[in-house]
Amino acid sequence: MTTEKKSRKQEILDAALACFTEFGIDGTTVEMIRERSGASVGSMYHHFGNKESIAAALYVESLAEYKAYHQELMDGAETAEQGVKATAYAYVDWVSANPEKARFVLYSRSVVNKTEAAAELSKRARVHIEAVFQWFEPHIAAGRMKRLPKEIYGSLLTGPAHDYARLWLSGRAKTDIKAYREIFAEAAWDAVKG
Repeated sequence: MTTEKKSRKQEILDAALACFTEFGIDGTTVEMIRERSGASVGSMYHHFGNKESIAAALYVESLAEYKAYHQELMDGAETAEQGVKATAYAYVDWVSANPEKARFVLYSRSVVNKTEAAAELSKRARVHIEAVFQWFEPHIAAGRMKRLPKEIYGSLLTGPAHDYARLWLSGRAKTDIKAYREIFAEAAWDAVKG
Protein backbone atom coordinates (compact mmCIF):
# COMPACT_ATOMS: atom_id res chain seq x y z
CA MET A 1 0.00 0.00 0.00
CA THR A 2 1.20 3.50 -0.69
CA THR A 3 -0.36 4.96 2.43
CA GLU A 4 0.90 4.22 5.92
CA LYS A 5 -2.48 3.02 7.14
CA LYS A 6 -4.18 0.25 5.22
CA SER A 7 -7.86 0.52 4.48
CA ARG A 8 -10.19 -1.80 6.37
CA LYS A 9 -10.97 -3.53 3.07
CA GLN A 10 -7.26 -4.16 2.45
CA GLU A 11 -6.80 -5.44 6.00
CA ILE A 12 -9.61 -7.92 5.38
CA LEU A 13 -8.07 -9.05 2.07
CA ASP A 14 -4.65 -9.46 3.70
CA ALA A 15 -6.19 -11.49 6.52
CA ALA A 16 -8.09 -13.60 4.00
CA LEU A 17 -4.90 -14.37 2.09
CA ALA A 18 -3.19 -15.42 5.31
CA CYS A 19 -6.12 -17.65 6.25
CA PHE A 20 -6.47 -19.13 2.77
CA THR A 21 -2.73 -19.84 2.72
CA GLU A 22 -2.81 -21.51 6.12
CA PHE A 23 -6.15 -23.33 6.03
CA GLY A 24 -7.25 -23.35 2.37
CA ILE A 25 -10.40 -21.68 1.15
CA ASP A 26 -12.64 -24.53 2.26
CA GLY A 27 -11.05 -24.62 5.72
CA THR A 28 -11.37 -20.87 6.25
CA THR A 29 -14.46 -19.24 7.72
CA VAL A 30 -15.56 -15.62 7.55
CA GLU A 31 -15.14 -15.53 11.34
CA MET A 32 -11.48 -16.57 11.03
CA ILE A 33 -10.88 -13.76 8.53
CA ARG A 34 -12.76 -11.32 10.74
CA GLU A 35 -10.70 -12.26 13.80
CA ARG A 36 -7.39 -12.03 11.95
CA SER A 37 -8.27 -8.67 10.37
CA GLY A 38 -9.79 -7.15 13.49
CA ALA A 39 -12.81 -6.06 11.45
CA SER A 40 -16.32 -5.93 12.83
CA VAL A 41 -19.00 -8.26 11.50
CA GLY A 42 -20.71 -5.25 9.96
CA SER A 43 -17.53 -4.17 8.19
CA MET A 44 -16.99 -7.66 6.81
CA TYR A 45 -20.46 -7.81 5.32
CA HIS A 46 -20.40 -4.18 4.19
CA HIS A 47 -17.29 -4.78 2.08
CA PHE A 48 -17.84 -8.35 0.91
CA GLY A 49 -20.91 -10.23 2.07
CA ASN A 50 -19.45 -13.73 2.17
CA LYS A 51 -16.24 -15.75 1.94
CA GLU A 52 -16.58 -16.36 -1.78
CA SER A 53 -16.84 -12.62 -2.42
CA ILE A 54 -13.70 -12.08 -0.34
CA ALA A 55 -11.89 -14.75 -2.37
CA ALA A 56 -13.07 -13.19 -5.63
CA ALA A 57 -11.95 -9.71 -4.55
CA LEU A 58 -8.55 -11.07 -3.53
CA TYR A 59 -8.22 -12.87 -6.85
CA VAL A 60 -9.16 -9.76 -8.85
CA GLU A 61 -6.79 -7.59 -6.80
CA SER A 62 -3.91 -10.03 -7.20
CA LEU A 63 -4.32 -10.26 -10.96
CA ALA A 64 -4.64 -6.48 -11.20
CA GLU A 65 -1.31 -6.10 -9.39
CA TYR A 66 0.34 -8.58 -11.75
CA LYS A 67 -1.13 -6.92 -14.85
CA ALA A 68 -0.05 -3.46 -13.65
CA TYR A 69 3.50 -4.72 -13.18
CA HIS A 70 3.42 -6.42 -16.59
CA GLN A 71 2.22 -3.17 -18.17
CA GLU A 72 4.98 -1.23 -16.41
CA LEU A 73 7.63 -3.52 -17.91
CA MET A 74 5.96 -3.42 -21.34
CA ASP A 75 5.93 0.38 -21.22
CA GLY A 76 9.73 0.29 -20.91
CA ALA A 77 10.17 -2.09 -23.85
CA GLU A 78 10.91 -0.88 -27.36
CA THR A 79 12.01 -3.91 -29.37
CA ALA A 80 10.14 -7.15 -29.94
CA GLU A 81 12.73 -8.99 -27.88
CA GLN A 82 12.37 -6.53 -25.00
CA GLY A 83 8.58 -6.88 -25.07
CA VAL A 84 8.69 -10.66 -25.10
CA LYS A 85 11.22 -10.75 -22.29
CA ALA A 86 9.23 -8.15 -20.33
CA THR A 87 6.28 -10.54 -20.44
CA ALA A 88 8.36 -13.41 -19.07
CA TYR A 89 10.08 -11.16 -16.51
CA ALA A 90 6.75 -9.81 -15.26
CA TYR A 91 5.44 -13.30 -14.60
CA VAL A 92 8.61 -14.55 -12.90
CA ASP A 93 9.14 -11.39 -10.85
CA TRP A 94 5.55 -11.19 -9.65
CA VAL A 95 5.38 -14.86 -8.66
CA SER A 96 8.72 -14.63 -6.85
CA ALA A 97 7.75 -11.45 -4.99
CA ASN A 98 4.21 -12.64 -4.17
CA PRO A 99 4.28 -16.41 -3.65
CA GLU A 100 1.18 -16.54 -1.44
CA LYS A 101 -0.87 -14.49 -3.90
CA ALA A 102 0.52 -16.46 -6.84
CA ARG A 103 -0.37 -19.75 -5.15
CA PHE A 104 -3.85 -18.42 -4.43
CA VAL A 105 -4.32 -17.30 -8.05
CA LEU A 106 -3.02 -20.58 -9.48
CA TYR A 107 -5.17 -22.82 -7.34
CA SER A 108 -8.34 -20.81 -6.63
CA ARG A 109 -9.84 -20.02 -10.01
CA SER A 110 -12.60 -22.61 -9.61
CA VAL A 111 -13.90 -20.82 -6.51
CA VAL A 112 -13.87 -17.45 -8.27
CA ASN A 113 -15.64 -18.93 -11.30
CA LYS A 114 -18.66 -19.57 -9.07
CA THR A 115 -18.99 -15.90 -8.07
CA GLU A 116 -20.45 -12.81 -9.71
CA ALA A 117 -16.87 -11.64 -10.34
CA ALA A 118 -16.23 -14.39 -12.92
CA ALA A 119 -17.61 -12.47 -15.90
CA GLU A 120 -15.78 -9.28 -14.95
CA LEU A 121 -12.55 -11.21 -14.44
CA SER A 122 -12.85 -12.81 -17.88
CA LYS A 123 -13.52 -9.41 -19.43
CA ARG A 124 -10.47 -7.87 -17.73
CA ALA A 125 -8.31 -10.77 -18.88
CA ARG A 126 -9.46 -10.34 -22.49
CA VAL A 127 -8.75 -6.60 -22.36
CA HIS A 128 -5.26 -7.19 -20.96
CA ILE A 129 -4.43 -9.91 -23.49
CA GLU A 130 -5.70 -7.74 -26.34
CA ALA A 131 -3.57 -4.79 -25.19
CA VAL A 132 -0.47 -6.98 -25.03
CA PHE A 133 -1.21 -8.46 -28.45
CA GLN A 134 -1.69 -4.98 -29.93
CA TRP A 135 1.75 -4.08 -28.62
CA PHE A 136 3.21 -7.14 -30.38
CA GLU A 137 1.24 -6.81 -33.64
CA PRO A 138 3.60 -4.31 -35.37
CA HIS A 139 6.54 -6.59 -34.56
CA ILE A 140 4.67 -9.60 -35.93
CA ALA A 141 3.72 -7.67 -39.09
CA ALA A 142 7.36 -6.64 -39.58
CA GLY A 143 8.55 -10.25 -39.25
CA ARG A 144 10.43 -9.68 -36.00
CA MET A 145 8.09 -12.19 -34.36
CA LYS A 146 6.44 -15.29 -35.80
CA ARG A 147 2.81 -15.00 -36.83
CA LEU A 148 1.12 -17.75 -34.84
CA PRO A 149 -2.43 -18.41 -33.70
CA LYS A 150 -3.21 -15.61 -31.26
CA GLU A 151 -4.27 -17.94 -28.47
CA ILE A 152 -0.89 -19.66 -28.16
CA TYR A 153 1.33 -16.62 -27.54
CA GLY A 154 0.58 -16.63 -23.82
CA SER A 155 1.52 -20.29 -23.52
CA LEU A 156 4.77 -19.71 -25.38
CA LEU A 157 5.72 -16.55 -23.49
CA THR A 158 4.87 -17.60 -19.94
CA GLY A 159 4.04 -21.31 -20.18
CA PRO A 160 7.44 -22.66 -19.12
CA ALA A 161 7.64 -20.19 -16.21
CA HIS A 162 4.04 -21.00 -15.28
CA ASP A 163 4.82 -24.71 -15.18
CA TYR A 164 7.87 -24.14 -13.00
CA ALA A 165 5.89 -21.76 -10.75
CA ARG A 166 3.43 -24.57 -10.02
CA LEU A 167 6.33 -26.82 -9.01
CA TRP A 168 8.01 -24.14 -6.90
CA LEU A 169 4.83 -22.93 -5.20
CA SER A 170 3.85 -26.50 -4.31
CA GLY A 171 7.29 -27.15 -2.80
CA ARG A 172 8.26 -29.76 -5.40
CA ALA A 173 11.03 -27.48 -6.72
CA LYS A 174 13.28 -25.76 -4.18
CA THR A 175 15.01 -23.08 -6.26
CA ASP A 176 13.20 -19.72 -6.32
CA ILE A 177 11.72 -19.12 -9.76
CA LYS A 178 13.61 -15.82 -9.95
CA ALA A 179 16.88 -17.77 -10.26
CA TYR A 180 15.71 -18.87 -13.70
CA ARG A 181 14.41 -15.46 -14.84
CA GLU A 182 16.80 -15.13 -17.78
CA ILE A 183 16.35 -18.74 -18.87
CA PHE A 184 12.56 -18.28 -19.07
CA ALA A 185 12.94 -14.95 -20.88
CA GLU A 186 15.34 -16.45 -23.44
CA ALA A 187 13.05 -19.45 -23.94
CA ALA A 188 10.11 -17.12 -24.59
CA TRP A 189 12.09 -15.10 -27.12
CA ASP A 190 13.42 -18.23 -28.84
CA ALA A 191 9.85 -19.52 -29.19
CA VAL A 192 8.48 -16.48 -31.02
CA LYS A 193 11.33 -14.58 -32.66
CA GLY A 194 10.95 -14.12 -36.41
